Amino acid sequence: MKYCSISFALLCFYASNSFAALEVITASEKQTFNTIEQQYNIDTLLITVNDRFSQLNKKAYDIEGLKKGIVLEQQRYEELIAELPRIIRAKTGLSQTYKQIESAIHTVDKLTQKIKDDSASLKAEKIAILAEYEAVNKKRADKSQQLFKLKTEITNRLLADLSKPDSSLPVTINGSTECSKYQSIADCLKESKSGILSSTRNESPFLNEKSVLLSYEVLDANMNMKGELTYKATMQFKPSYNNKTDIRLNEELGLKSAMITLISNVPADWYINGVKIGTGSKLSHEIPLGKHGILASYKNQDKSSVEKIEASGTFNYKFNQSSFTTPPNSIAKEAAETNSKGVSKQTMQQPTTKKSDTTYTFFPDTSSDKLDDKDPSADKINEFFMGITPVAKKQTIEITNEPIEK
Repeated sequence: MKYCSISFALLCFYASNSFAALEVITASEKQTFNTIEQQYNIDTLLITVNDRFSQLNKKAYDIEGLKKGIVLEQQRYEELIAELPRIIRAKTGLSQTYKQIESAIHTVDKLTQKIKDDSASLKAEKIAILAEYEAVNKKRADKSQQLFKLKTEITNRLLADLSKPDSSLPVTINGSTECSKYQSIADCLKESKSGILSSTRNESPFLNEKSVLLSYEVLDANMNMKGELTYKATMQFKPSYNNKTDIRLNEELGLKSAMITLISNVPADWYINGVKIGTGSKLSHEIPLGKHGILASYKNQDKSSVEKIEASGTFNYKFNQSSFTTPPNSIAKEAAETNSKGVSKQTMQQPTTKKSDTTYTFFPDTSSDKLDDKDPSADKINEFFMGITPVAKKQTIEITNEPIEK
């Protein structure tokens, strides 16, 4: 017999008069779920705090620019002091040199004080932002608690219904399969029975491979000259609460996690809900389903978004590498211009040294110390398979809402 792939056009399980319809989650329970979703909505809070966090990272990077300005002024001061004996002996430009030395000293003082003031302000802002994230997380935790409470109520309802002695799951299916045109209808149906039963068990969250078949009957069957067989069959199973039921319930209530992959064209610092999870151009991280604030930070740029995580996925944050420059600092810039005007090229030539780029992370996270830029798990493809193993039998089945004729 020749088989084709299984295709379910319509799926509807119903019960006899003595047993209420089996539903993983009822309409009233769905309404309770929607009420919880609305009551603990964190969209606005999460967007606001994520934007504030992004601005905080930029301010922290600006402080690094001030520190670089101090280093430049200190280098200029040292060079002026080194040239001072020669200028004194030459008795030319002495007054101008003293003014430049004084300017360098005052500039360093101004930059140092600005760093101190900005750091204090940043520290206070950091505390406020972390408090906002804590409020978001508290609301998220309260929501999860309510959802787990709802799940317990649903589970108890299902267990009570399924444990009744007369509980059964009646199913009527309209299906088709391909047989040999030299084969009888009875032989074709006999060979197809195991595939029909397996497919039915796979589709229902209340059935598994161990589910007991209570009855099975083919009500009608026809085969054309090409060997295409269409049939209508009824069956009844003993339903149960199993792993598939629990998985379906978790999906309905959003009580599961997913693996997300974060990719960037630079080795960025990655934050989720204000907590650093690592550094690198590619990271994988397990995260609960729901809405989360994701932020990638690299030098003086941030890329952030609020994402609704419903399944495993990949998020790309591309940075414009041509704009990675030290943030402008008016005081340091003014001092550098004064230096170039007041000192001759011969006396102020500086050796060209290659300066290493500095990446400033305002929020250290001790847990991230365990994560290397090249996380071994990041190189692996994270795939989650949930559902039912496909049946190799070749048939087409349509499960309908028709009652079982007795």
